[in-house]
Amino acid sequence: MRVFKKDIALGICLVLVSFLLPLFKIGNELGTLVSATSTVFAIVAGFFIADAMSNYLRLQTLIAEENASLISIADTARKIGDNKSESVHQAIDQYMIAQLNLGTLGHVFQTEKEVDRIETAINALAVGPEEKEYLERILDMKDKIISCRQEISLAAKNNLTTGHWIVLITLAVLMITTILAIRDGSMLMSLIVSLIIIGTQAVLVLLREMDNNHLLEKKLAYENPREVFHAVSQPPYYPHFSPLYSRLPNEAGLYRLGREDMSREKSWDVVEVLKSKA
Repeated sequence: MRVFKKDIALGICLVLVSFLLPLFKIGNELGTLVSATSTVFAIVAGFFIADAMSNYLRLQTLIAEENASLISIADTARKIGDNKSESVHQAIDQYMIAQLNLGTLGHVFQTEKEVDRIETAINALAVGPEEKEYLERILDMKDKIISCRQEISLAAKNNLTTGHWIVLITLAVLMITTILAIRDGSMLMSLIVSLIIIGTQAVLVLLREMDNNHLLEKKLAYENPREVFHAVSQPPYYPHFSPLYSRLPNEAGLYRLGREDMSREKSWDVVEVLKSKA
């Protein structure tokens, strides 16, 4: 939220520039210069957005596959027996909580201990000959989770380097400068120029949020894990820094809220949401 406040403040300053900056001209071929700078900026920004979008969509698919595999493991373990599946469900629950507490999609290297617990719980399952098929399915899903995590660790990295941002910002400044030169002093033209400048800033902000996965973190951070918690028969979990509007209870009106002090053995509290009477 702090980052967006800075973006809003910068946007307000850019709007004022169009109205307060004195008029100036750049040569006689101003129309050609505006077309050239805007075209180059659009091509370069469009290329980077397409690259970030492909990475964004792939990461979204990998997260969905990982959570689907966890749900499949939980359901299949329950078929083996409620007593035998309890440790598996607990390990899955701890893994999802650890993910959410980190608040980032780059969680792979920080959740290795929780994944080891899932593997240990699966290996400890004692099955008979008639349940061997269930165990094989669980092992296949476990291997799929490991594969997804390996790919997530690569897809979660930023594509744009410092050099890429220097090129984009340089082109954006050149385009804004040429756009400012077409003003004629009228209020309408100043307004149009300010909207173009804000649009340029919005493109850069959107590209940044896509490249650092902030958009995907907000989209999937609290909605997608709910199905996993449901599969292990636990209320949904939300870290203490989660926004209030995202804390949706389960059918029983319950959810778990993480404590700011994570050093305690039980690092969350159960919250009951009172349902209004019809």
